[in-house]
Amino acid sequence: MAVLDGFLQLGLDAWLLVGRKSGDHPRVMPFYESPFIDYRPYHDLGVRLELGQQRRKDASAGLEDFNHPYSRRILDMTGSPPDLVLCHNLHGGFFDLRILSELSRRVPVVLRLFDTWLQGGHCAYPLGCGRWLRGCGDCPDLTIPPAIARDATRENLRRKQQIFEAARLFVSAESRWMLERAQQSVLAPAALRWKHIPGGVDLQIFRPDDRSAARQRLGLDPEARLLLYVAHQGAANRYKDFATVRQALSLLAQQQPARRATLFVAGSAGPDEAISADIVIRPLGDIPSRERLADFYRAADLLIHSAAEETFGNVVAEALACGTPVVTASTGGAVELIEDGRNGLAVPPQEPARLAGAVADLLDAPARRARMGEAAAALARRTLDRRVMIRELGAWCREVHAAWHARTAR
Repeated sequence: MAVLDGFLQLGLDAWLLVGRKSGDHPRVMPFYESPFIDYRPYHDLGVRLELGQQRRKDASAGLEDFNHPYSRRILDMTGSPPDLVLCHNLHGGFFDLRILSELSRRVPVVLRLFDTWLQGGHCAYPLGCGRWLRGCGDCPDLTIPPAIARDATRENLRRKQQIFEAARLFVSAESRWMLERAQQSVLAPAALRWKHIPGGVDLQIFRPDDRSAARQRLGLDPEARLLLYVAHQGAANRYKDFATVRQALSLLAQQQPARRATLFVAGSAGPDEAISADIVIRPLGDIPSRERLADFYRAADLLIHSAAEETFGNVVAEALACGTPVVTASTGGAVELIEDGRNGLAVPPQEPARLAGAVADLLDAPARRARMGEAAAALARRTLDRRVMIRELGAWCREVHAAWHARTAR
């Protein structure tokens, strides 16, 4: 939504097409509700029965669901063909990936990569599995979303490869890690150009403020040592690595002298978990607003972040923008945000002892944390402003449009 509103502010005639609409934004349109399309053929009982039968057949075979005929009318949905199509998430159960080949011959198509689904046999994140480089097959975990019932990962990846071999796309990502990964994948033959456009956050909301004032607003002890962990579903988020965080806290509790600290976990609900008499994990549940989340970032002494793979690291970016140092045990885009030793510390993933050591080093050094917080906020102002990201994305879309027409005119 931020990109849509940003494009409209730039004077672009933009629409957002979605599988399911929530809210009343006038420029957001579901694939199945365009006033410019006659949907009656799709509502024919025979067509619906055939489509349902095909979906069940594909699902039982472990094939990914491309059976979404509405999306084939994408160029008709707003009354006149668009000058460019910008694609975000394409695995939400609303898009037929097979249309990319034809679509990219009719208009320029830009892909923004937010996960690795296009590069593998079913999962949005392979979580360290390298089979996508070898054609998939023998999948170690079919339950990683988007989950499939049987191991057809090799066939799924082959279908994607055939689609991309016939498509001509412009590909961007928010991290260099994501781009480099895509350049090794079946997506590579389709790419006419690659572009790294760093992600951004709302610096009007995520900005530095007085830590004591933030704690007072949240009703927190002004003298406590507070750590913060933020993830959708909190500790249960399978794309993150809370197990390493918990192990690191256990190791921290064994160190002498004993350190007293509370780790707040945004996204998780439930009772407190005592790691020791001095270290407690306290679930916060879902944070009701971004403004309140920003206060938790400001109130924390440190953000702890851990993930096997991270395409950008939005939580890390938000914390830095609030002037909060980050300790991350991750790979991918999140590490690109850390100037190690300057605005935070980066340690290898799945090494709890290294993570515990980094957290201990900063807990014992308030002056160093303060300097890191200042450096973090300065970096965010320079490189993480969402308005700048949207302007750069808009400029690239204009550049792509010009290049595509120059290419097709030859």
